[in-house]
Amino acid sequence: MADSILEGIVEHIATCPLLQDGVFRVDALGDQAVEYTIETGVFDPVIKRYVNGDEVKQYQFNFGSREYYSMDRIQNIQNSAFYEKFANWIEDQNRKEIYPDLPENCYAEKIEVLSNGYMFDGSMRNARYQIQLRLIYQKEVAQECQNEQQ
Repeated sequence: MADSILEGIVEHIATCPLLQDGVFRVDALGDQAVEYTIETGVFDPVIKRYVNGDEVKQYQFNFGSREYYSMDRIQNIQNSAFYEKFANWIEDQNRKEIYPDLPENCYAEKIEVLSNGYMFDGSMRNARYQIQLRLIYQKEVAQECQNEQQ
């Protein structure tokens, strides 16, 4: 069981077979290819709140990478193709109902792809690419909390 939503997401994404033997960071990305990162953003976490206190929540994040980049179109097509394949992997995991392991009383429903993968910034040596996603999950009020509210 993960200690946090972010930890569950990172561990889940780390299982993607498309990832190379690069460094995998959280909220940081170095300047050398190949590196990966999960970055959190600013968002309203609550989608819906039920009268009993249970909630449907979201956790938005970017998956980014530092990739080799040049004027060579083949290299840049490969970089873009990686993100197409990554989005397909996310969708395939959803179909198979393989979700991140979350903290107690939290249950993942799906990960949604919110954008195509795109180049965020580039130089002649390497570029940063990213894709925006969000985890939709249920958070149940712990039983002891419900008893205290009564």
